[in-house]
Amino acid sequence: MKTDAFAPLTADQLVRPHGGISAAAQWVMMHESGGSTTAGHLHSQGRGDGTPGNHSSAFGAFQMIEATRKRYMGADYQSTSFDKQYAAATHYVNDRYGSWEGAQSFWKAHRWY
Repeated sequence: MKTDAFAPLTADQLVRPHGGISAAAQWVMMHESGGSTTAGHLHSQGRGDGTPGNHSSAFGAFQMIEATRKRYMGADYQSTSFDKQYAAATHYVNDRYGSWEGAQSFWKAHRWY
């Protein structure tokens, strides 16, 4: 019995079938936080070992600053829920860049978004 070969899937096709994120959103996230929803948690305090906190309020998988998180997440602005962070970041990205692809292009040119 002969079967047809399957065409390889693109990176975008691999991340979307089960409600995943676009390839551009994933790229930005990995360059911002490595995918950690708690990245930047040292903002106001250190780790408890004498390490000082960082000087940025950027937090979460998409490293949104506190004012932006408050605007797009409201009372949940400190949430470590990936779904809430992604929804807020997507709203922000669409408002500012028009799409995740636009945000990725800006990031590549400026090393931030």
